Amino acid sequence: MFDGTPAHMSSIGGVRVVLHGAAGEVTGSCTEIITPTARFLVDFGMFQGGPEQEPRNTVLPPVDFPSLAAVIVTHAHVDHCGRLGMLAKLAFDGPVLCTEPTAELLPRVMLSSATLQQTRVHEYRDGTAPTSRILAPQNLVTAIPIRKSPPIVLFTHRHAEAVIRRLRSVPYQCWERIAEGVDVRFHFASHVIGAASVEVRVQLPGRSKAVHILLSGDVGPLSNPLLAPHQWPQDAPDLVVMESTNGARRFSAVDRTEAFFNIMEQARRGQQRVLVPTFALGRAQTLLQLLASASRAGILGGMPVYLDSAMAVRATELYARNPSELASSIHAECMRGVNPLHFPELHALMSRRESEAIDRVSSGCVVLAGSGFCDAGPILRHLRLAIDQPDSRLLLTGHQLDGLLGHGLLHGATRVEINGAALDVKARVDRIEGVSGHADANDLLEWLRRMPELPKMVVLNHGAEQARDALAADVRALGVSSVLLPSAGQQIEVA
Repeated sequence: MFDGTPAHMSSIGGVRVVLHGAAGEVTGSCTEIITPTARFLVDFGMFQGGPEQEPRNTVLPPVDFPSLAAVIVTHAHVDHCGRLGMLAKLAFDGPVLCTEPTAELLPRVMLSSATLQQTRVHEYRDGTAPTSRILAPQNLVTAIPIRKSPPIVLFTHRHAEAVIRRLRSVPYQCWERIAEGVDVRFHFASHVIGAASVEVRVQLPGRSKAVHILLSGDVGPLSNPLLAPHQWPQDAPDLVVMESTNGARRFSAVDRTEAFFNIMEQARRGQQRVLVPTFALGRAQTLLQLLASASRAGILGGMPVYLDSAMAVRATELYARNPSELASSIHAECMRGVNPLHFPELHALMSRRESEAIDRVSSGCVVLAGSGFCDAGPILRHLRLAIDQPDSRLLLTGHQLDGLLGHGLLHGATRVEINGAALDVKARVDRIEGVSGHADANDLLEWLRRMPELPKMVVLNHGAEQARDALAADVRALGVSSVLLPSAGQQIEVA
């Protein structure tokens, strides 16, 4: 139950920021901004990482949801938007603000999530829930909690539909007033289509200069070959709330395209099945761009590519419909009527029946399937069929959450259990860095340098402690005097 300042906010003289999630971890993004005239949230995401994380999503932050002026969404990844469907249950009746592409994606994300939550309950009752774990070597084995109750249902289709009716899209770089003296606007974040950093402007009574806060959302690479470049605020922010997912990583200078092409050519020559765990929004489109380039270079040579995710198929269509959000060269292709993410070898799978049909494909092929963490979705079925086959390959292209199957395979698992079958890992496991939709440490620092002025204060969120610690040291070295790594619930005074 909320026990803070009443909704009229009369006792607050300045501006405060509170992280209610993603504080020392990568998921669960939820930041509250408190001003003299309004409270509002930026993101309301799910905690992810396995069944043991599920109950955390039912523990609500100490927020007076009915009095919120708005909820602002940076982008449509579930660790930023996954609990939006709960807002209807929490008596929130304000606007949910986001960019236009995100407004198109969010209804699918919320309704699909509601369906998945119900499906998991049925699977639990039927004993058909997907499972995976590492069996060897011993240092990678993690204990799997035994589920003693049905999976949690956070919201239903009815709740999701009520929130969908509250969605309101706002063009990039246009100020939107959400309360007296409080305005927000979006800037390109070059992470996934529709992703934005959020600039907040608060005019405090009796002060001539407004307070400016910039919340990064997820920052994409500065040289993103697919998406339009980043945008920065015109005014120097007083505070930057900045993600730190890759704060301890600097991607290799090795050409990822060359490495990717080499794997594809080896697969075609050796008639290998290549499994690529992927996320429907962002990662799938980056991989399709690489595959399209490989096709045009003759490297695929007719080897079929299966996109086994209806959500990824629909998200990819959204990229083609929004050329202004794409990199200039890709935009030009779209203007000529060329879909930069389509190529002859690509087959879009829209149903479980179509997904199961490719199990019988015996020639070389590439299968892009969710989930990107190898913890659920069609990738588990594909892995069960192929992980013990020496003519198969697993290509990992991004961050893997500790304790999940993908993390274990990345770090040398030799025996696994998938959906009840114990299997030796005989497939080759490849990794390509730099395919991440998140900026690495170098790009994060450069993103900060390109502000009109360095901010007085930087708050690091959305990163494991090691990543936050490493990035904090680098940000201090830039000359930022105050770099904070708050815990969840800690209030930060801005002005």
